[in-house]
Amino acid sequence: MYIKEVASSLYPWDLADEGVETCVDNVVEHSLVNSVYLVGIMHKEKRPLTSLFYTHNPKRKFYLPEDSRIYYRMDEANFANTPLKPMYSDRDFLKGTDWLDQLTEYGRKKNLKTGAEISHTFFDCEVAKKEFPDVLQKNIHGGIIERHFCCNNDHVKEYMKAIFYDTVKNHDVDFVQTCMMLFAIGEPVKAPWFMENDPENKVGALLGVLKGGCFCSHCREKAIGMGYDWDRIVSDLKGLEQLVYATAYHNLDSVMDNHVLMGSDLLETGLLLEYPSLYQFLEFRMKSIAVLFKEIQVSIKSANPKADFRYNNYLRYPELAGLDFASVKDYLDSVRDSDYTEQLGAPDKFKRKRNTILKIRRGIGYDKDLIAAFAPRPNATPELIRESIKVLSTLGVDGLSLGHYDGATFELLDAVKTGMREAGLEIRK
Repeated sequence: MYIKEVASSLYPWDLADEGVETCVDNVVEHSLVNSVYLVGIMHKEKRPLTSLFYTHNPKRKFYLPEDSRIYYRMDEANFANTPLKPMYSDRDFLKGTDWLDQLTEYGRKKNLKTGAEISHTFFDCEVAKKEFPDVLQKNIHGGIIERHFCCNNDHVKEYMKAIFYDTVKNHDVDFVQTCMMLFAIGEPVKAPWFMENDPENKVGALLGVLKGGCFCSHCREKAIGMGYDWDRIVSDLKGLEQLVYATAYHNLDSVMDNHVLMGSDLLETGLLLEYPSLYQFLEFRMKSIAVLFKEIQVSIKSANPKADFRYNNYLRYPELAGLDFASVKDYLDSVRDSDYTEQLGAPDKFKRKRNTILKIRRGIGYDKDLIAAFAPRPNATPELIRESIKVLSTLGVDGLSLGHYDGATFELLDAVKTGMREAGLEIRK
């Protein structure tokens, strides 16, 4: 089977600590990588994520990034229509260097595909809370939802479009990828303490959106403009939220209704039939994300018609965040799926990976590229990496993606090359 791409992400601190040439040469040599991309805007998160210490960084044992800094140059003029402005690193070993240009220049020398990723969050959340609280999503009671920016806020939308536009306009990239957080999905609702909890309870996952967002004034304005009775939707969902979280609110009048609901085998269909406002809320968010993706794509193509817009899916149920792949397929060029069950020992024997890949394929069709990720991290094994690649070879994917180099061991990176050979995968020239 032929694939087009084997991709590897690289972080700016990787490049600074190990050297651009070393990082790129390592992934090319050990894993047959033909596509490298910089995580150019990174959320606040310990690196490496799934192990205590780095496996091959010569300068530090771990790293704590700043929140949502941009690690390459931006043209401030592109941000004239929004009060949100690019924020750059204050760390001495990172600031003042365009790490995207550093990576792409060497990548081109190696005849590699190049890209940039805009990660989960694209603006410092603490700064936003203090200076621009209006841009953050609001829960059903009006409280701020951390790290989630409302895509129905015009200032947020303009900032996002400017980042994508500038990235492809002023840098030599073939694609711009993002795993930006969409609408907050809350937490799955569990069964009462005296009942056995089913982790596969999809009704519980659906009900979690009641603790998600967004219920801000911008969403209200956009929803009414689309013809929704927003005030009725919010009123109905507040009543359902009080029932679902009756115990937490010490709402004894609804406790029995809560226990019966969560102890039943009600399907999501039954819940949506009973609460049409819940369906309308989900539909409105789906339409909002489709509008956002369309506008981002227009912005990207206006800057560089050849640059691909790629979404990096990280959610088990992206539809609960407003992402329906069938609704956005015309606005995406490719999709990467971030299933990393290898690092957990693949206890489900890659069932989730298969299901997610097929769900995305069903949505985007057969002509859009689907890139499947796997985790060459210390909790995985060479056998698991090879088995994962073998499974992916049966699912019609168009490429593979390492997640991520900074925590990988060379033994696991070598397993990529071996796994591709055993699975009969060959990169199309």
